[in-house]
Amino acid sequence: MNNVTHNFLGIPDIPLREAKFLVLPVPFEATTSCLPGTKEGPSAIIAASNYVELYDEELDAEPYLSGIRTLPQEPPDYSSLKRMVSSIRKTASRYAGKGRIIAGLGGEHTVTLGLVKACRETCPGLRVVSLDAHADLRDSYQGTGYSHACVMRRVVETGSRVYTAGVRSISREEKEFLDGSSGMSTVLLACKMGDNWDESFDRMLPPGDYYLSVDVDFLDPSVMPETGTPEPGGFFWNDTMRFLRRFIMRRDVNISGFDVVELSPVKSVTPSSFLAAKLVYRIIGLLAAKNGYLKQD
Repeated sequence: MNNVTHNFLGIPDIPLREAKFLVLPVPFEATTSCLPGTKEGPSAIIAASNYVELYDEELDAEPYLSGIRTLPQEPPDYSSLKRMVSSIRKTASRYAGKGRIIAGLGGEHTVTLGLVKACRETCPGLRVVSLDAHADLRDSYQGTGYSHACVMRRVVETGSRVYTAGVRSISREEKEFLDGSSGMSTVLLACKMGDNWDESFDRMLPPGDYYLSVDVDFLDPSVMPETGTPEPGGFFWNDTMRFLRRFIMRRDVNISGFDVVELSPVKSVTPSSFLAAKLVYRIIGLLAAKNGYLKQD
């Protein structure tokens, strides 16, 4: 196993020009409404990633060889939530496009807004797939429109159509917004093992450019207890992977960026942080396979 470093997977730095994937840690937490700790999520994912096997048995390859570089963490700015979103956008926009894929590590879900805005600069027709236990469609929550509970409402306002799966907790305000909105498609799923939700959800997604956001509370609390707002009735590893393989490997879909957010670790390396790290690496691996980056013997 690798010695723990500040790089994702513990791998050495590579020149920026060789990187196909740029891991951007964003340890920002300002609007957590239940259990705190999402600011520790990026460092915990990176620490746990040092113990993820570099060989992916499903892909029969070592996806890190496609070129992964870990960027310096985005410094939190607590003077203004709007300013923090803008800072994330400015940082990510320096790297978005140019044949590279941004992989954001949250932090609370608000960070997604800045990452989506950056990706929209090179993909104006960008759509967003959100895997989340919550709709995150409130106009304002606890006095701010930049709460984690409002992030997809703000994303819709950028012009991106949002497709959400996994929602099993929603407010009346959000339901009324959905009923009157043409900019959002939400599947309210209380997952049961064996359901073909991945097929039905994938059929909803038209061809085009996408950003993928994974709030770890999409997963069932039995496998992901370390998150700020857990909800029962969630998804499990295998059915989540089944959807991601189906969606990411589509020839008519291009993914310009993704994030994994809302991990609230109790310490640096735990089963939850290890799962999140492996999730990030598997998404990178699938994208590398899709784009022909994998180097195989």
